[in-house]
Amino acid sequence: MRKIFLACPYSHADASVTLERFIQCNKVAASIIESGHGVFSQVSMSHPINLAFEGKDSATIGKLWAPVDALFMEMMEELIILDLPGWDLSSGIKREIEFFKNRGQKVSLWSEVSGEFN
Repeated sequence: MRKIFLACPYSHADASVTLERFIQCNKVAASIIESGHGVFSQVSMSHPINLAFEGKDSATIGKLWAPVDALFMEMMEELIILDLPGWDLSSGIKREIEFFKNRGQKVSLWSEVSGEFN
């Protein structure tokens, strides 16, 4: 069983884009689980909780999640990035890529590996 940390761009000025990213991330996480692998989908977990952070901007919320993400990254063996538009601009994804690469662990884009999960 592969232990996968699923990264996805999240924050956006348009709330409908943020919601769509959440939905797409859940679909990919479901595909990974259906293939018999373990996945931690940070966006799937954080989106509902973020709705409860009243009066906080996305930068503040990101700082709150950084240590939580680190905890889960420690437990996972590879990183898969859901390469939706904007993924390459995400500071969170950049941090996650650096973490996994520094440990010599596999980093992939979903568009490149999605066939492995059918």
